Amino acid sequence: MGQRPNLLTPDQSPQHRLGFVIRELREARDLSMRELAAKTYVSHSKVQRWESGDRPPKDLAEVELIDRALGAGGVLVELWQSISRGVSDPRDVSIAVPHVSDTSSALVTALSQQAASDGEGIFVPRRLDDGTVVLVALNRRALLRAGAGIGAAVMAGIPMPAFAAVAEDPFGFAESMTENWPGLRLSRPAPEFGVDWHALLPAGRSMLGSQLSLQVHPARVEAGRVIVCMPDQRRAEEFLARPHRGLLVGAVDTGGVTKFYALDARTARTKITRNGGVCEVTAPTAYELDDLTYGILWAVSGYDDALQADDQALAETRSDLKAYERLSASAVSREAAPGLNTVAHMWLGSDFCARHILRALPNLPALPAFWTREQRGEEASAWLIFDHKFPYLRETTKTLGSASTRAFCIPEDVVRSSPQHERILLFLAVALMESLGIHSQFTTDPAYQAVEGFVVAPDKEAVIANWVRGDGMWHVDVTARSSIVREFTIAARDVDADSITAAPTAAGRLRALAQYLELPWSWLIERCGQLARYGSSGLVQSRSRLVSAAGIDAACQYVGSLPADH
Repeated sequence: MGQRPNLLTPDQSPQHRLGFVIRELREARDLSMRELAAKTYVSHSKVQRWESGDRPPKDLAEVELIDRALGAGGVLVELWQSISRGVSDPRDVSIAVPHVSDTSSALVTALSQQAASDGEGIFVPRRLDDGTVVLVALNRRALLRAGAGIGAAVMAGIPMPAFAAVAEDPFGFAESMTENWPGLRLSRPAPEFGVDWHALLPAGRSMLGSQLSLQVHPARVEAGRVIVCMPDQRRAEEFLARPHRGLLVGAVDTGGVTKFYALDARTARTKITRNGGVCEVTAPTAYELDDLTYGILWAVSGYDDALQADDQALAETRSDLKAYERLSASAVSREAAPGLNTVAHMWLGSDFCARHILRALPNLPALPAFWTREQRGEEASAWLIFDHKFPYLRETTKTLGSASTRAFCIPEDVVRSSPQHERILLFLAVALMESLGIHSQFTTDPAYQAVEGFVVAPDKEAVIANWVRGDGMWHVDVTARSSIVREFTIAARDVDADSITAAPTAAGRLRALAQYLELPWSWLIERCGQLARYGSSGLVQSRSRLVSAAGIDAACQYVGSLPADH
C-alpha cells in the first residue's frame, strides 16, 4: 500500500485536503502507490508528493486523470481548484473532510455533502463492522430527491471487486465503445506491458475479425486539432514502436460527454513532440471514433490482417491458378486452395472475376449493364479496400467510354439486420462507383437475390462473373445462350424501370440510397468531407500489399463534395 504520511492534516490546507482524499480513495480501491502511478503514467515519488500535500497535481489535465483513475466523480478536480483559488478555511470549500480516526466514514460523509453539486454518480468507500470495505454508489440527484441520508446509501453498498470496471476504465472508453458497437470485445491485459486495452474486432460472414492494441490518454482540442497528452514518454514510445497493429486514442471531455479520437500507432510515432515535460501527439478531429471511422477500422484491419496472414500462400496459389485464365469459362472450388482463409478466397475470386470481365468487355456487341451481388457493407467494402477493385472500376469506365449502370438487390430485411457502420461502407462503395460515372440502381425484391453477377449486352451476349456468396471461389463464363441472356436482360431492365434510387443526378441517387439505408445525409457529407481532407491512412494503415486506401479516400472526397441541401 505504501507508507501513510504521518503529518497529513486535512484541516491544515487545501493541498493537505487533496492529498488526504487521494490517499483514502487509493487505499479503498486497494491500490498501491506504484499501481496508481502506473494508472496515471507518473512516477511513484510523484504519487507520494500528491498524497503528502507537498506538491499537488500540476494542472487540470493531471488531476482529471487522477480523478478518473480513482473514480472520484469530479471531487478531486474541485479540491484541486480550491488550491488555485487560494482557499485555506475548510468551511469555504465545497468538500470539508473531517479529521477523524474513521477516515473511510469521514470520506463517505464528506463526499455525500458534495451530492448537491451535480447529478453524476460516484463511488465512495465504506468500512462495515466486520472490516469489509464496500463501495457506496451515490447518485447525487437521486439522493437529493429522496432526501436519503448516508445510512441509506450504505445499504446500497457494493463489494469492492464490483468496482474494478469503473476503476480500470478512467475515461469511460470501454463502456462507450461496447455500447456503440456491441460486437466489439475489450479486455485489460495482465500484465499490461504498456497496453491499456486489447480490442477484438468482430468477425463477419466471411471476415475473420482482427485485434488491436490500444493506449488511451487524456486529450484536448485546440484550433481544430486534437492534442493527445502522454505524461510517460517512455511508455508511449515503447507502445508506438512495436510492430503490432496499435491505436493511440485521445479522450476529450466536452462538458460531461467524452469523445474519443484515434490515430494509427505507426502514424503517431512520427508525430511525437514535447511540450515542457509532456509528450504530445496531434491528430485531426476528423478521426473521431464514430460509425464512419469504426466501419473503416473494422473493414480495413479485418481484410488486411487476413490477407497478410496468407500472403505467401496466396501468391503461390494465384500463380498455380493462372491456367484458368486461358479458359472462357471456369468454376473453381475452394478446395483448389484448401489452406487459405476465407478472405484470401474472396480476394482470389474478386481478382479473377475483375480480370475476366476486362478481357471480355471490349468484345461485347453493345453497351452493357452490370449486376453485382453485394448486399452488405462487409461484401461491398471490398470495392473500397482490395487493391485491384478501384483500378478495375476506372478501367471499365475507360474501356466503355460512356456512363454505364450497375444494379444491386438489397431487400429491406438485409438493411434492418445490418449495423450502421456496415450500411455506411455499402454507401461509400456505391459512391465510389457514382464518382466514376457508373449509375447505381437498386431493387428490394428478394426474388433477385439468387441472380449471379453478370455483365449483359441486352439481348445479345453476357459475361458471367460471380464470386460473392457462391459455392466456389468464382464462376465465370462468356455466353450467347438465349435463355441466359434473356434472364439477365429482363433482370437489368426491371431494375432500371423501378429502381428505388432513380434520379437524374448522382447526388440524387445517393441521397435516395442514404434515405433507404437510414443514414443521415448531411452528416455523411460533413464527416466524409472531414476525413477526405486528411485521408484514412492516418487512422488505419494497411500492411498487406493487396489492400489499398485509395478507394476509401476517393469515395469520401466525392461524398464530401456533394450538396448538403435537400
